[in-house]
Parts: sequence; C-alpha cells; structure tokens
Amino acid sequence: MKQLSDIEPDHEVLPASPRGAPVPWWAKIGAKIVLARALPSYRARKTFGLFLHGNLDHNVAQHGAFVQNVLAQHERYGGTARTILELGPGNSLGTALFAAARGVTRTWLCDVGDFASGDMALYREIAATLEPDAPGFSARVDLTDRARMLTSVNATYLTEGVASLAAIPDGSLDVILSTAVLEHVRRAEFARLAAEMRRMLRGGGTAYHEVDLMDHLGGALNNLRFSESVWESAFFAESGFYTNRLRCREIVAAFEAAGFEAAVTRIARWPALPTARRALAAQFRDLPDDELRIANFGVLLRKPA
Repeated sequence: MKQLSDIEPDHEVLPASPRGAPVPWWAKIGAKIVLARALPSYRARKTFGLFLHGNLDHNVAQHGAFVQNVLAQHERYGGTARTILELGPGNSLGTALFAAARGVTRTWLCDVGDFASGDMALYREIAATLEPDAPGFSARVDLTDRARMLTSVNATYLTEGVASLAAIPDGSLDVILSTAVLEHVRRAEFARLAAEMRRMLRGGGTAYHEVDLMDHLGGALNNLRFSESVWESAFFAESGFYTNRLRCREIVAAFEAAGFEAAVTRIARWPALPTARRALAAQFRDLPDDELRIANFGVLLRKPA
C-alpha cells in the first residue's frame, strides 16, 4: 500500500484574478446581509439562485468523477471502501448513488440543514449514467422519491451539522469526503470536526477534501480585509458569505494535531496576490505570498492503523 509521504502535490497557476467585477465585493456583502434576513428560508433563496450550497446537482459528470477519484485514491492508500461519509452534500445526494454503484454498502451524508434536491429527475439522470458500468443498477434503486431512494442504497441523510455526526459509530467509516465545504466550518468548530472525523474513521481509513480559499465574494482575498471580531461576529457569519479564513498550512496542521497523517495532493495558486497586501487585516498582512496566493487545494488524510 502506498504511503502519504510519497505524495508530491500537483501545482497549477490560475489565470490572474479579474479586475473590475460588475458587482464589487463590498456591494455583495451588503446585498447578502439584507437578503439573508429578507429570505431566511434556503428553499426561497434557491428559487432565486441565491446562497446555493454547491453546484454538483448541475454537473452530474463532474460529481461522478469526483466520487470515483476519491474512492480510487482510497484504494491506493487505505484499501477497500465499504462505508463512507460525505460532509456538506449541498444540493445533491447523488454521492449515495455514485458510491453504491461502485460497491459501497453504507453511505452517510451530513449537512447543517436539509438543502438537498428532491427532484427525482436529477437522480434518475444519475442512475442512467451509471447503468453502462453497473448493469441493473437503475432497477435496484427505488427512484419513487428521495426517502425511498436513500433507503434502497442504505444511505442516511443527517441535517444537524457536526452534532448529528454522533449517530455514526466509532471507527465505522472507510472514507470521508467533501468538496468546497471545510472553508465554511466555523473557525471555533474546526478542531471539533477534525476530532469527530478521526473518531469515525477506522484505522487505515482516509479522508479527502477539496478546499476553496477564495473569498466567495469575487474570487479574491476580500474576506481577509476584516478583523477577527467583525468577521466572526454572528452578524457576518450568518449572512451567507462566511468562510473561516484558515489558510492551507493551518488546515493541514489542525488535522495533524487531531492525529491524522496528511498530504496536500494539489495546489492552485494565483500568479500574484488578487487583493493588495496593504488592504488585508493585520493578522494576514505578514503571511508569505506563497501562502496567500493559494486559491484552492486538495488534502488527503489517513488515520494510522
């Protein structure tokens, strides 16, 4: 079995951050603060295309490729995957279908609310794409409604965030995965989540996370302009644009402190800082360019056997 210490991350240089966006970052903050209170229901926001929790329900091929790649990676570094957890499935519970078609026998999906689509046309489309590689899959999945679908592939959807992870037994998971989720975990909750992940994984189990460090306002570093007290306030954190602002090395260090082996598998950087250093809050202003230029990255974790 391969070792995480052998991993050399892939490096990518992104196009320069666009200047002069039609809606400036500060206007987006103002608009989101107002809309978060005018439209408190997620389903109402989704109707208007606002505050969407991921976009994998719009890209079946991308979603399927991500799940397949994570499971294949686990086979290289952790063995066979039979039980998995997706953190933050967002708008789609399709991971349960992709995983079941690859032989996973138990799937958990956990989010901070019930955001997943109940449109069965989406899940019928996913099942149809899986049929060529898993003949008969569509016939054994009950696509009558979302609840029956989950039951038919032995999947459970938890919607109370980190607290609901208590339902998952110790050492019962082979794989944990997420995409563009960890940056949204409240900074004060991050260590708790890391500890929960270690509790749930079996020895030799792996976790893979894609993390987006862009500001979610204009694809730059405008979230680093604010002091900790302002950014972590409930007023800001509950307005639909929160990220925890942990940098790549801090996230990796938090997982190592929780007892994981960790390896960054890929790093995408801007060619230059997308937000002027002088505009950043004091706690970020002295970080090296090489760290601040990281726009997104992938990290693979393994719990020691």
